[in-house]
Amino acid sequence: MGRGKSQLLFLLTILMGFMFCFLSGAYFTPGESAIQIPVGTKIEVHPEMIVFILSEGRLQVIPDGDTLKIKALDNSGKLVYSGTQARIFSECQPEKFKKLTTTDADYRFIKFSTGKPELDPAGKGVLIPKDTRIEKVEKNLYRFHLTSGEVVSFKCNVTSQGHIGDCTRYTKDGKIMYTRTRVKFCRMISLDELKKMTSVQEEPLWVQFLPEGKL
Repeated sequence: MGRGKSQLLFLLTILMGFMFCFLSGAYFTPGESAIQIPVGTKIEVHPEMIVFILSEGRLQVIPDGDTLKIKALDNSGKLVYSGTQARIFSECQPEKFKKLTTTDADYRFIKFSTGKPELDPAGKGVLIPKDTRIEKVEKNLYRFHLTSGEVVSFKCNVTSQGHIGDCTRYTKDGKIMYTRTRVKFCRMISLDELKKMTSVQEEPLWVQFLPEGKL
């Protein structure tokens, strides 16, 4: 093999390695409001916080009363950004509900834009608590009966990005309160669950928050 071909092969190897890291890693970008934690990421549990060990640094999840705060630190320990009102979840394929009569955890309908989750519009956050009764109406159409008497339906389609569809919230009398379009069904991960984990398994996790900027 000539010298030119060897150099080209070397450059392609570096480029492929970079692309692999880019696609599989998590990157701290100031101003963002969510970061994906890849499968295989190690988790450290401390008395005062939970830490995701990422290639770019550390993401600290810190209980703060009834909410969670986050701090993103680079590998030198320097603060990149912080956030508050964090929530942690994984994307869920609702096919699992074919075998369930009630939800096995808390769930939310979350809209994604350019590959990342959006914050809920004011007054339109939809939480499906654990043990909510599930009604399977037809293929890819589910109704969740809240204890308040309200009903939330989810009509989804299978796309290249998973199950995406519309959720509609109804009053006790069956009147439409509002509809959110192009949402995904997401399983909320509790702090107690995280404390029992040593690494991220099966599905990537999302950590979403309100940015605070540098301290």
